[in-house]
This record gives sequence, C-alpha cells and structure tokens, in this order.
Amino acid sequence: MADDPQNIPGNDPEGDQSAAGTGSDIAPKSESGTADTGDQADAVKTAETAREAAEKRAETAEQEAARLRRSNAATKGTDLDAMREEIRQEFTEQLVRAELRAAAAGRLRDPADAFALLDVSTLAASGGDIDAAAVAAAVDQLVKDKPYLAAEQGTAPTWGDVGAGPREAAEPEPATPLDRLRRAYGDA
Repeated sequence: MADDPQNIPGNDPEGDQSAAGTGSDIAPKSESGTADTGDQADAVKTAETAREAAEKRAETAEQEAARLRRSNAATKGTDLDAMREEIRQEFTEQLVRAELRAAAAGRLRDPADAFALLDVSTLAASGGDIDAAAVAAAVDQLVKDKPYLAAEQGTAPTWGDVGAGPREAAEPEPATPLDRLRRAYGDA
C-alpha cells in the first residue's frame, strides 16, 4: 500500500526513522542513479548560454536591418523612377492594345489576330502617346499582306426566302368561289 500515508518512511507511529534515513540526506535521483543537482546546474548553464547566443543573434539582426534601411534610403529615388517608368510602359502597352483592337474590329475577322501578328511596342510614340495613324497603317498592311484575315465586306450573309413569316398578298382575295375559279383558269 504505497499510497497509504501511514506507510511513508518517517511516519511511523513509534517515531522511528526507517532504514532509508532522514529526509535531509535523500536527494532526488536521475535515471542513471546519480543526484540531479549537478544536472540542474548544467541545464541552467546551457539555458543561459542559449539565451546569450539568441540575444547576440537578435542584436546582429537589428544591426543588419538598420544597415539595409540606410542603404535603401540612399537608392530610393532611382528605384521610384524605375518603377514609374515600368508602370508607364505597361499602361502605354495596354492603351496601344485597346487602340489596335478598335482599329481591327471591323477590318479583321478576329481582332486577336492583330495582337499575334503585330509588334505592339512599335506602335507607341516616344512620349508614351499612341500614334493612331501608325496603328491604322499597321492594320491596313496586315490586311494587305494576309487577305484571308480580312473581314467579309458587305452585310451579313442572306439566307434567301425560306417561306416563313407573314406575307402580303399580291392580289386581293377573290370574293366568291366562282371568282377564284375564273382567276385560276383565266377569264374565259
């Protein structure tokens, strides 16, 4: 009965100490059978060393971050100019594509062919403006070089008279059956 409080050493009713000795000379034992006091000191020492190393790494990282912030601040102006130029170029390309789509809409069967066959970057003017005359000339040249891409000229194809729908009578309907026969056989 290990859980019984009366069976704990030093809890004898007669007041005798058990053969294990007094409570002061009993040290907790580790799995290997040695006392834990040395292991605890080693663990504390290891934890302090790890903490000092972590603090040193954090300090080094903060110094590196500060150095990078200073170097980025020195090159910030050129980076903004480069980003602005890149955005301006992308926007101009989108405008040229829209202009090309509009110019090719009625002239090509599929306006997407113009994107595949024309160099969009050559259609923009130097300042980022769109040269509408150059876009129209490029579409004209494409239609001239590849006539099979051109849209059909004229209106939509007609299907002819298929005999459906309401019709207007060419002659008025005869009033009597006799008039109908006269019309069918001619006036005789």
